[in-house]
Amino acid sequence: MEKGFSVIEVLETAWDITKKNFIVIVGYSLMAFISLFVVQFVSTFLIASSNLFINFLTLFLVLIVNSIATLGFYKLAFHLIDYEGEEVTFSSVIPSWQNISSFISLTLLLGFIVATLNLIYVKLNTLASFNEFVETVKDSPALVEVLAAVALILAFLLTMRFMFFPCFIVDDNSTSFESLRQSRQLTENNLMKIITVLLVVVGFIVLGFLALGVGIIVTYPFTNIVLVVTYRKLVNTYGVIQETNERSKEEDEPTV
Repeated sequence: MEKGFSVIEVLETAWDITKKNFIVIVGYSLMAFISLFVVQFVSTFLIASSNLFINFLTLFLVLIVNSIATLGFYKLAFHLIDYEGEEVTFSSVIPSWQNISSFISLTLLLGFIVATLNLIYVKLNTLASFNEFVETVKDSPALVEVLAAVALILAFLLTMRFMFFPCFIVDDNSTSFESLRQSRQLTENNLMKIITVLLVVVGFIVLGFLALGVGIIVTYPFTNIVLVVTYRKLVNTYGVIQETNERSKEEDEPTV
């Protein structure tokens, strides 16, 4: 077990893994991107159909391909970390059906939350008092900036607390809600380090887009490796804490 970690150590480890397995990581990322592009392109024509059954199958297919592509990268990252030097096989990057169903459940839940919030906004828009409030906000640039900053901070905090749920789904075969709970618990006592890591990740993604989009081919896989390495370090640290607490409890118990 490892006793904590530093952000620099995480970045160095992630870069070392990316550098050693660059062809495999980028190759998988390109294959996943092409697969998602093809499925999304075909789905635009199929969803235009008036047949509800075809629309449902198309949506289901998109969700499955997206889940396999996303979770497959995490499985690849864990394989490169845990089985360094071993050959990457097809089975080592294909998630189980339990993994896929858990990921799809959370994807649908997120979609339901967004749709519900959008519906609430539409309903509120029919109220004159709400429209007046919206117009008042729009007329005050300072208030708009404050609300935007608050929304950004809330989104950042939510992302930070739950960003490791795919890792738990893949690494621990956790169910959808269990993975959310585990991610929240894992990030509870390491907020500053995780915030730093997340800011670094966002910075690399921005740099990738600024490099005419080409840089994202390198920065996207690297940032995901950073997240997986961070997860692994935190899990190992949490295990040490758990073992220490259990040992302390055993020592504190009176002997008969």
